Amino acid sequence: MDINFNDFQKTIRKQFMPSGERLAELAQKKLEMNNIEKNFNLFLKQLLKIEFDLYKEFEKKCTIKIFDEAFKQKIFEIPKDDFKKTFSDFFNKYYNDFWNVFLSISQSRKARAGGSFERHLEFLFSRLNYPYATQTQLNGRVDYLFPSEKVFTKNRTSCLIISVKRTLRERWRQVVGELASIKADKIYIVTQEQDISEKKIKEMEKHNIDLVVFDEEKEKNFSDHHNVISFTDLVSVHFPAKEKLWNQYM
Repeated sequence: MDINFNDFQKTIRKQFMPSGERLAELAQKKLEMNNIEKNFNLFLKQLLKIEFDLYKEFEKKCTIKIFDEAFKQKIFEIPKDDFKKTFSDFFNKYYNDFWNVFLSISQSRKARAGGSFERHLEFLFSRLNYPYATQTQLNGRVDYLFPSEKVFTKNRTSCLIISVKRTLRERWRQVVGELASIKADKIYIVTQEQDISEKKIKEMEKHNIDLVVFDEEKEKNFSDHHNVISFTDLVSVHFPAKEKLWNQYM
């Protein structure tokens, strides 16, 4: 019976590739962290790099396993003649199968990247010792609400609301609707995006949205934009300032 190679390789990937949650956990265990408020930007970048390096290690081993098993199960026929001389014919015969393997790798990398950013953000937020709620419905879902929905109902301007968008594109416009629906005075968009246009920044400013980027990105490209802040500013300036306000309603 012929085996569908695409299904075959996907099955092996599911068996051997760890989940995004597991990869994030492994990365977090590898990094020694202290004084998170001061080093938030550095730790976030290191966690993302460590996890991606781990992912590539697993990815390589998994891909080798796929081809090993394909030969063992005779899904691929090994040329009888000198393999070097017949490689081009071999590659041409199984080109679509090779293409499917690397397409799966590409798709998996994209899917993992967004979840990775969000998981490490939450990991670091949880170690700042500020109270918060996640995925809260406030006439529109918000990713993070500091400190709580209870305080928000008492005084919404004392709270800090964060929306996570690894890449912006046009999706940041959803936040404009969220802002209007929950009648908050400001929303922070946290992003990993680097290619951000001047036009987009100015449009966000009109809607009272602060964009949070890596410290290096802020210094390099947005030093003159007051509505673009660094991760360090978010956790060392904006959080403490808001905490003084929300403590009155706790």
